[in-house]
Amino acid sequence: MKPAVFIISMVALLLFAGCKKEKATTTNICVLVDVTDVKFQDETVVSETLPKLLKLMNLDKESGGFSGGEIKFSLINEVSDSKSKQVKLKTAESGLLGENPLIRKDEVTAFFTETENAFSTVISSADWGTEASKIYQKVARELIKMKNSQADKKYMVIYSDMLENSNLFTFYGSSWKAQIEKMIDNPEETLTQLAKKGPALPDLSEFEIYVITHRTLENDEKINSSERFWTTLMEYQGAAVHFNSVLEI
Repeated sequence: MKPAVFIISMVALLLFAGCKKEKATTTNICVLVDVTDVKFQDETVVSETLPKLLKLMNLDKESGGFSGGEIKFSLINEVSDSKSKQVKLKTAESGLLGENPLIRKDEVTAFFTETENAFSTVISSADWGTEASKIYQKVARELIKMKNSQADKKYMVIYSDMLENSNLFTFYGSSWKAQIEKMIDNPEETLTQLAKKGPALPDLSEFEIYVITHRTLENDEKINSSERFWTTLMEYQGAAVHFNSVLEI
């Protein structure tokens, strides 16, 4: 190939690459942390979670990305609602006429830092080790709020054993297992009864829900029941549900 033709070809290729637009999406993520388990107070929860949250948003601290959205951090405790922190990043235009990739990388890095500070603040302000845990009402309220957003993707990440202990139902006491098994066997009736006392779970077909639990020899049986219970209800409403000991993205 002649040098002039080669140069023209390379310039054309670079121009094509520069004009090619990355498909930017908008993602909403809600992270809930249960204060009944002090294990989740560990600062490594923040450092290990944040890169994975960015990955869900199609972003990376080092390389940037043009997608955007919102991450909300809140607590699960004896109150069915609690203070929270929200961090937002606007979606940017890519391609030759879009935002400068270097400027965008700085914006993503700043978003990461702001998100890290928000998550750390929520965890450090928690009243850890409380007994009661109103999980259903908190989760349902947050899902309803997210349902009303126009985001392309919606995720909920829950750090909890999901062992409800409220006036709705409980995983404690002498008859907890029989009660929970009965609720699992008839999810439609269970959701109807829960909706009478707390918010009804919305249609969750656009949601992906990750539950990160801390298992011990003492709670293993209960968490197995907890996994079956919550997976049954959430999948009945259409969600994709993942229970694990770590957040796997």
